[in-house]
Amino acid sequence: MLKKINPNKEYAYWEINFSLPLTPKVIFYKGDKKLKQKNNYQPIQSGFFTGCQPMSCSYTIIYFDNNKWNYVLKKEELITYINKIDNPEEAFLIAKIQDFDIDPYNPKGNGYLKTKNGYDLKVMKYISCPESKESFLVSIDSLGQLKSIKSQGFYLKTKNCIVY
Repeated sequence: MLKKINPNKEYAYWEINFSLPLTPKVIFYKGDKKLKQKNNYQPIQSGFFTGCQPMSCSYTIIYFDNNKWNYVLKKEELITYINKIDNPEEAFLIAKIQDFDIDPYNPKGNGYLKTKNGYDLKVMKYISCPESKESFLVSIDSLGQLKSIKSQGFYLKTKNCIVY
């Protein structure tokens, strides 16, 4: 989904990094790659959407603006970087920032509808103990604001605890 971001303005260069400990990896870039060599480029090992048990990983957006490198390290900064919602992937990213996820295996937690003012999303929240998935309908306007959140109930409930 991150590869589908249309930033809030045009940058000479920007990239998305995925970082495992000591190994940042560029997963997407756009613009003049030579700027990295000319302008003291420094990757960073922290960011948003952390996870990867038992290790740690995260995503970072690095962009060149006003002759310096800038970093998107927090979920709130990602909202500002995206700004206007241009596509369903950006709408899902806004939902993810609010701790909703997509269920790739079940349509009760995965879907969208383009509306006049943004997107209506089917998303889910996952709980590991006891393992459960709750479906939600979330409306996000074109400015990235959550306008409504409505539970559609649980579609998975077990007695198992998934421990990482």
